[in-house]
Amino acid sequence: MTTSTGTFEALEDARAVPQVAVVELDVAAARGFGAHPGITGLADSAALPPGSVIVNHETAEELGVQAGDEVRLHAYNTSIDLSVVQVVPEVGLAGYGGAIVAPGTLHDLAAQASALAAPPTTQVLVSVDGAVFDTRALSDGVVTQLEAAVAGLPGVEIEAVKATVLDDAESQGAGLTQIFTMIGSFSVMAGILLLINLFVMLAEERKAELGMLRAVGFTRRRLTRAFAIEASLYAVVAAAAGAVAGIGIGWLVAVVAVPIFGTVGQGAAPPLVIEPVSLAIGAGTGLVISLLTVWATSLRIARLNIIRAIRDLPEPKISRVRTRTLVLGAVGILAGAAVGFAGYFGDHAIALSLGVPMAAFSASPLLRRLLPERTARLMVAGTVLGWGLAVYLLFPEIMAADNTMVFVVQGVVLTAGAVSLASSIDRVWAFAIERLARGTRGLAPRLGIAYPLARRFRTSMLLGMFSLVIFTVTIMTAMSASIAGNTDATVQRVAAGFDVVLDTNPANPVAPAALTERADVAAVAGLVRGVARFEAAHLDGARPSPVTSFDADLLARGVPGLLRHDPKYASDEAAYQAVLDDASLAIVPEDFLPAGIDDALMIGDAFSYVDPATGQARELTVAGLGAADWLANGALVNREVTAALFGDQQVVDRFYLAATDGDDADSLAAAVNADLLAHGADARTFATIGTAGMGQLLGFIALLRAFLGLGLLVGIAGLGVVMVRAVRERRHEIGMLRAMGFSTGIVRAAMLSEAGLIAVQGTVIGAVLGLVTTRTLLSGSDSFGAVPPPFVVPWVGLLVILGLPLVASLAATAWPASRAAAIKPAVALRAAD
Repeated sequence: MTTSTGTFEALEDARAVPQVAVVELDVAAARGFGAHPGITGLADSAALPPGSVIVNHETAEELGVQAGDEVRLHAYNTSIDLSVVQVVPEVGLAGYGGAIVAPGTLHDLAAQASALAAPPTTQVLVSVDGAVFDTRALSDGVVTQLEAAVAGLPGVEIEAVKATVLDDAESQGAGLTQIFTMIGSFSVMAGILLLINLFVMLAEERKAELGMLRAVGFTRRRLTRAFAIEASLYAVVAAAAGAVAGIGIGWLVAVVAVPIFGTVGQGAAPPLVIEPVSLAIGAGTGLVISLLTVWATSLRIARLNIIRAIRDLPEPKISRVRTRTLVLGAVGILAGAAVGFAGYFGDHAIALSLGVPMAAFSASPLLRRLLPERTARLMVAGTVLGWGLAVYLLFPEIMAADNTMVFVVQGVVLTAGAVSLASSIDRVWAFAIERLARGTRGLAPRLGIAYPLARRFRTSMLLGMFSLVIFTVTIMTAMSASIAGNTDATVQRVAAGFDVVLDTNPANPVAPAALTERADVAAVAGLVRGVARFEAAHLDGARPSPVTSFDADLLARGVPGLLRHDPKYASDEAAYQAVLDDASLAIVPEDFLPAGIDDALMIGDAFSYVDPATGQARELTVAGLGAADWLANGALVNREVTAALFGDQQVVDRFYLAATDGDDADSLAAAVNADLLAHGADARTFATIGTAGMGQLLGFIALLRAFLGLGLLVGIAGLGVVMVRAVRERRHEIGMLRAMGFSTGIVRAAMLSEAGLIAVQGTVIGAVLGLVTTRTLLSGSDSFGAVPPPFVVPWVGLLVILGLPLVASLAATAWPASRAAAIKPAVALRAAD
């Protein structure tokens, strides 16, 4: 098989495809490649006569051609007309290139080339015996055997193409799994808080029954076990139902993600792939979390007082802190200090974030011994919240660690501090209601806040549910607005003073002089592109990735902006100049050679490219990190590196063009595409590329927001369920109110006020913390480089974030509130159900 690149033009329609992978193939022999002809995609194809071509569906659709139509192929400074004899699906060998031509076609064209061009590449495909995925385990061994067989032959390189595709897919899948796990962890924590709340309420509702069990001889252990078994039945059913629902949600996420990343083919939806092991792990993880939560809650429930439980009396307020609690608090303070110091000296962001909060919460019993309880609670909550807000500013280098769990831990710390503070300032809410709702109109709000203030633990659980999710949604919304508002500045940093990117066919490139002589072009910078095999310490083996070399022309009008450069260089320009002067240096994008989402190359890291001529690895050092690689340039190196990699195939096939004063970039791109069609010209403005790149990023963030909406749904549904349980638990109180003359409207308004108070507090806490954290991240994190995007408050999105949960919460509470208002006093005040 021989491969190259060509430009196809439809003769009967004004359509063209600038760059198509062209395969020179003996179709008759190709049908025998593999287990049976059907997997080649060429089972119905006949041998190709000269002057004919087979195109796949994608190429045929772009050209608007079908069997029997004529097309023109431009390559090697020559053009030939070909007849389309068949349109085939993108399967097997038929999908290896966009077009298949008869043997000898490419070699005849290359022989007539009058200018430097990338010659056709001869390839020998090797099929490993086995199924599609099974052969990955055999691939490395086959590669080793082939390398030994061709050792000493010049210009021969072994590439495990399918293994690379599978490895890349696995790496990308692992990265997406980490991202969705991080986002989903907030929903999981909201669910845990809901579980705790529900079982505490269930125990409160059945307190007399549980007290009777203890009175007739049930030990605390047995009571804990009985309660845990009951809850475990719910957990098993919920885990199974959640796993089934997760399949549908996962497929829906994939359907939405495909068009965002531009990988949809022929408009087809992605296939639904269910891995039994992954499904079992997901369901098992959810079950374990539920069981642990239930068990821990059961331990607390079992510690009830038998007499108070039977008589359904409230637990007395404990004024004296027990010695055991003081000892445990002291141990917690020491543990928190140890964790904090370990994080500081070990540069571990998670430990640093958790140290002070651990010590502060552990100090609560000691402070209550020395200070009034409210003052102690305020000191602890203020310390935790203040630390959560200040730790990024105090230790930016440590907190800038590229670890997704840092973000999760930070959210938990901030939310815990803010919720603790909100639950400690109950007098503020009472004072506000007293001032704002005087007279009879304030009766319902007063009743509404009485229960949440009296049940501080339950209220804190509900606030935590809302705050955690709203916190994350707000960060994503504010981050999207800030990134979107900085698109133009980002494009200017990438463009380095140029306006248009021109890609040409390496088998029929444009002479740089032909561009510099154009009246509408003010400057030209040529780049050599290709693909090389790279090795790095964090990778399991060599991985192919783009590589691009540049010369001084790229720096003539400016410097492509870097996120950061090696401190030994005074500026971004100095880092680029160092790469020009030293073939052992490179500038790479921040996501170059990733392994998951946390492992990638950093400043000063060493990695290597494999010299195809010798098979030896040559080391490169990262001198600078660029931003998102919209142009797929990969590693930027000097021309010595690409000369060693590609030899006579080193062709300048990408150009940065600057329009002359007064000329429009879009007009320049259109004119170049029209004039240089035969050279495979594909000119796009930097603005167009930047808009598309930003659109992909913002689309992915929107997808994450939608996924996180599941957590918000948990919070809203949880509030509705809690209100249903609250109505049942408080039916005697509600009956007493009705007997005293309170109207159904006041009772209903009181229940809605209670839900509204919780929803408002939770959303406001989450939104405020999210905005503050976003501003801190933008200004303090080095992930955005030396010039971070400006902080933008997304007012419209913020209104939706604040309004939607409130409206949805009131809607979810409407039925429990109506049910409470409909309670008949005589029925509710009966001693027995």
